[in-house]
Amino acid sequence: MIRLATGRGAVARDAGNAAADESLEFARWASADQVDQLTIDSLSYELTRIATSYVHAPLQPLFADLQTMRDQVWRLLKDRPHPKQARELFFLGGVTVTLLAHATDNMGNPIAAMKQAMAAEKLAEQADHAGLLAWVAGTRALIAEWSGHPGRAVEFAQRGAHYAPKGQQQVRLASLEARSAARLGRAADARDAVRRAEMAAEISTGTDDLGEFGGILTFPPVKARYYAGSTFRLIGDYDDAERYASDAIATYESGSTVERSYGDEALARVDVSISRIAKQDLDGAIVALRPVLDLPPSQHISQIGDGLRQVDRSLVDNRCAKALQAKELREEIALFDTLDDSQGQDG
Repeated sequence: MIRLATGRGAVARDAGNAAADESLEFARWASADQVDQLTIDSLSYELTRIATSYVHAPLQPLFADLQTMRDQVWRLLKDRPHPKQARELFFLGGVTVTLLAHATDNMGNPIAAMKQAMAAEKLAEQADHAGLLAWVAGTRALIAEWSGHPGRAVEFAQRGAHYAPKGQQQVRLASLEARSAARLGRAADARDAVRRAEMAAEISTGTDDLGEFGGILTFPPVKARYYAGSTFRLIGDYDDAERYASDAIATYESGSTVERSYGDEALARVDVSISRIAKQDLDGAIVALRPVLDLPPSQHISQIGDGLRQVDRSLVDNRCAKALQAKELREEIALFDTLDDSQGQDG
């Protein structure tokens, strides 16, 4: 027997149907592409261009491009896309602001660079992206190290290691920790971190989705060798310092132009030069440093200037400081000015 719905039952049924329709509308909104996927893909391609260009292209145009890109991502997020797209946009925004942190630090403004890195960390949290969080932690370590706070740099590197994916990110963080520990005079900790970096490199599974952008967002073996050379030089192990740094230089020299990080190569030459000064090989130190002193002004990033000042201090502290060659080298170093329109490297 068919029962006719009572008035109360009909109201309940209508309410249920209406609620179900609204839920379906909610689901359609959540699954619909609020932002054109082509737009998101183009942002990703642009980030790849910038990341790969960063190691060899002029910094100022890239800095402007990054600002434009950051604002574009911000506008898209203000349109309140569905959660999946929002997460992807937060990731792209976080990568963009991370690159702004690198660039700002290379331009000699570590305070502003740390603000950029803090903003990138917040975006990485919104994206719920462990790899980006780990990279930002390494970037904060790098900024802290170069601005004279190696203790904080060690803390940032160790923090990032807790959630870094296997592969180049673990190598990067251990290498940063090693060099920062060396600046603190903690030789045993520095050596241990170098060993951990080498072990991480041996079991590396390649790049994560952040590393797929390439360029500055990767940490290849040559960069790890340059970091190790700096670490050993800082703790006074000049033979190992020269060996690792020379290996890095040879690799950069034989690599392709677009992958040749002139900043890292220059700093590796600084390590070789200081190591040779310590071993009383002034002629060899000058030979190692000549390509650095001959860099065009557009490549005079602040980190290279810092490295040359370390060479100058080494000459003063060494008994060869009074030699004519040493005096001439110090004069050249004094003329090496870092410029705001330098090219980008992360050091």
